Amino acid sequence: MAECPVELTNKVKLSCIIVNYNHGAMLKECLSVLEEELKGIDSEIIVVNNSPDDAHLEETLQSYPEVRLIQNPSNCGFAKANNQGVAESRGEILLVLNPDTVFAPGSVQALLNFLEERPEVGVVAPKVLNPDGSLQYSCRRFPTLWTGLFNRYSLLSKWFPDNRFTRHYLMTDFDHAECREVDWVSGCCMMIPRKVFESVNGFDENYFLFNEDVDLCKMIAEKAHPVCYYPKAIVFHQIIASSGKSPWWIIVKRHQGMSHFYRKHSGAGFVTQAMVDILVTLRCVSQLVVNFFKGIS
Repeated sequence: MAECPVELTNKVKLSCIIVNYNHGAMLKECLSVLEEELKGIDSEIIVVNNSPDDAHLEETLQSYPEVRLIQNPSNCGFAKANNQGVAESRGEILLVLNPDTVFAPGSVQALLNFLEERPEVGVVAPKVLNPDGSLQYSCRRFPTLWTGLFNRYSLLSKWFPDNRFTRHYLMTDFDHAECREVDWVSGCCMMIPRKVFESVNGFDENYFLFNEDVDLCKMIAEKAHPVCYYPKAIVFHQIIASSGKSPWWIIVKRHQGMSHFYRKHSGAGFVTQAMVDILVTLRCVSQLVVNFFKGIS
């Protein structure tokens, strides 16, 4: 993470960090609602753009001259871009937000109130809903080796949705109607006290995309700061459909992140890590093959 100043000048209460990658059109609605949410809150918005060819971004930001833009020459990844935004921010509290999200009214203030009432908390995140109002399983338990087979998008989870491995990981055994401490929350929307974020040196930039939110929550929890799910705040999140083809490098980067997470947190020896790396590689290859044939009739 880029080093942040020890003493911030011209502090604000809240810094909203949004990393954009070809979501300039969606960002317009996100900023429109966020602007309403931030009324009465001493705040700033920083957009870190990882897509220099996003044709919609300039048009979107013309309507929001107060938004600060950090333009990267290429896609440096979600973790690094968020760290860039934090390094340039002045907020005592950080709001990490995806551009494809829209808050329900009053949700930002609700998250701030929660942190003020519980200063020991390291991360708080809202209930996350799909655009149609259905639930996204945005708070989960830490992944295990079984998670590679029973995650949100796996065939086994689709074929056997009530199996105990999927239930455990996605927390489908929890009604998501009450506040509770959880292992980790989705990086699409999370609020973090700046001092907590800096105490773990921010996002681990060894993750390019995916797994960095799991890792951050784990590091924060290890500092004895709870990670909390708070359903009185709500955000709608439009996940890009997974039925189409994905860029091959996204699949590779995701699996590299899986190996790094296990290596970093498991304490496994060389032989065990090598076996995990082989299993992750096999999973990666199988997904690359499936992805190759998507759309081929």
